[in-house]
Amino acid sequence: MIADLDARIATLEAELGAALADGAWAESVGHLRSAPGIGLLTAAWLVTATLNFTLAPGPEALAAYAGRAPMPRSSGTSVRGRESIGHAGNAHLRTALYLATLSAARHNPHIRPFYDRLRAAGKPTKVARCAAARKLLHLAYALATNRTDFDPDHRTRPRVPAC
Repeated sequence: MIADLDARIATLEAELGAALADGAWAESVGHLRSAPGIGLLTAAWLVTATLNFTLAPGPEALAAYAGRAPMPRSSGTSVRGRESIGHAGNAHLRTALYLATLSAARHNPHIRPFYDRLRAAGKPTKVARCAAARKLLHLAYALATNRTDFDPDHRTRPRVPAC
């Protein structure tokens, strides 16, 4: 039974890969998949749920759309509280990002130090993962809109001063 389910999953992933490879969003999917932590399913959710990153004018608006931005908690003067990430936004995209962060927090050279720094500062695991998911979304937005592949040495390259 497990072998049958594995075969079905492989067939579905092959069909999804073929559909995304032939479509108008194939270039974006290729750039997204170059980043560690973003696989075929996450890339598919990102390009379809955001209409290839055209729904939001920037990464902050995209984070709010995906439910990865802190929302104020208020109701006039009666309810006040700290901003928190709640259940707003696209639930499927939010879940896909959170699950992709499980892998990115171990293998992505940009997300891992950020996640480790938050955990060392005493943040709970879920808070650190949600923050890392937001950072992964920002990274995905940059890769898709700039049409570049992931560069693990992006931060370590010396900047050339402008003349």
